[in-house]
Amino acid sequence: MVTAFSPLSALGALVLTSIAYKACSLVWLYTRPSNLHKYLHTTSGKPAWALVTGATAGIGKALADELAAAGFNVVLHGRNTVKLDHVKAELEKSHPAHEFRTLVVDAATSSEDPEKWLDKVVQLVDDLNLTVLVNNAGGGAQPVLSRLEEYSPAKILGNVNLNAVFPTLLTSALIPVLLRNAPGLIINIGSFSDNGLPLVSFYGGAKTFTQTLMLSVNREMTLENRDVEVIAHRVSRVTETDHLKIKPTLFIPTARTAAKAILARTGCGKKSVISYWGHSITQLGVNIIPDWLADRFLINVMRNLRNEQDATKTE
Repeated sequence: MVTAFSPLSALGALVLTSIAYKACSLVWLYTRPSNLHKYLHTTSGKPAWALVTGATAGIGKALADELAAAGFNVVLHGRNTVKLDHVKAELEKSHPAHEFRTLVVDAATSSEDPEKWLDKVVQLVDDLNLTVLVNNAGGGAQPVLSRLEEYSPAKILGNVNLNAVFPTLLTSALIPVLLRNAPGLIINIGSFSDNGLPLVSFYGGAKTFTQTLMLSVNREMTLENRDVEVIAHRVSRVTETDHLKIKPTLFIPTARTAAKAILARTGCGKKSVISYWGHSITQLGVNIIPDWLADRFLINVMRNLRNEQDATKTE
């Protein structure tokens, strides 16, 4: 007996096929080989360089180390000369075959006289074969978790400068350099705060801004067939940083694990990606539950984090 293939069964087959395709795509995303080697090329006989912002700690420091291990020379950015010199010395010891330069710019004041510090950046890399830019510098204001009205205008502006203005201006200034040395790569480190998390309002807003910025820049490159890959990464909490030192878990990896995941996604073909697979599971959970339940979940998470923060203050 032959059963009729009804429209409902056809729809079911289509849905199952879509789910299977998405599942396979997700597995491929986290198992495919990285294409980072594409950007490790010489230009006019000069070796490849990468510039990493916020390179004195956390993911930025780990990214600088991983890039050097992959064969890149690295420009290390930070705002503290002593910390930069210390990290530079560490990396020179670990990677004696590679060169390192330092760039001191206070990203929190980047909207003040930007031409001055941008000229400094361009001059620093002018003689280099810069092929990779990593916009990693960022972070929440202090205290980290508070209501919007509890922050001063100066703190809000400083944080928005750090997380939005600085990477925007830096990327704009270095695109011509990356094009000159193409193929090039721009990596932007975003945050799960772009989910609209409470108690990190303007930080999340700034991260959402740069996320959208990078999607636009990616399409600008495609529009004019420019050979610069632009990928926006979204990262949740990581440990072994200046602000969080707990035992790593499936959902809270070390900064080095996060850095490896970020570089591993190079060439994945996506404009925006959740770098670490454990973080992807968290975001998937938020996406599939009803909005009212997602709100309750996110609010409870942030309430608990604020309680932890307040308890630490009183110790």
